[in-house]
Amino acid sequence: MRIALASLAAAALVLTGCSSSPNEPSDSATPVVSESPSPSPTPTEASPAPSETASALDCPIWTDDLDEEVTAIGPISFAGVCVGQSFDEARATTAPVETPEQCPWYGQIVQMEEPGLYVSALSDPASPGERINFFILYWYANPEDAASYEMPTTPEGITIGSRVEDVLAAYPDATEVTFEDIARGTRTQIIVPTSATTTYNFDINAGTVTEISWGEGLSSGGPNGDLCAL
Repeated sequence: MRIALASLAAAALVLTGCSSSPNEPSDSATPVVSESPSPSPTPTEASPAPSETASALDCPIWTDDLDEEVTAIGPISFAGVCVGQSFDEARATTAPVETPEQCPWYGQIVQMEEPGLYVSALSDPASPGERINFFILYWYANPEDAASYEMPTTPEGITIGSRVEDVLAAYPDATEVTFEDIARGTRTQIIVPTSATTTYNFDINAGTVTEISWGEGLSSGGPNGDLCAL
């Protein structure tokens, strides 16, 4: 039986640091939360009208309920937050975008200590929060355990724990790259173009998807390095 994850809004709790690796987080990167997320989705108010930017991007309406029939991971979006929006525009949809004081370009959307699910939106450090460029989904647990939960997926059903063969079957035009991450060492990714400027990037370890990043500026692999260094 699959376990329904709590609502994204209830899980949006402030972290004291940012992780550099979903598999081996450092002590300073360990998420600290004030309380556990609610075991069941909480009622939400009617969604506000999308901003002009969201409308121009054909951005879906924000939902904080992973149990709804919504594809959470889209080529330019996560559950209603879109590439091209500012953090303020994303917050105006009621999306819980939290920014750590030490790295205001890093917008944390989902922060669930249990089971270990984190989703963040990244903007340019030179202009923090002005424009979202891409998203990252981290999973701080065994990838094989992800199948027990109703995880965010791409429209083709790819998520944490998917096998390489599933990714390649869903995306025949995918390519595999290996690069040296300046903070995390050797990484292998399957890169899937979703437009002329956007991609899905699936980190692979032992034939399994362990992390997902998507949006703009990732076509050669990455993102590279610690995105929220203390």
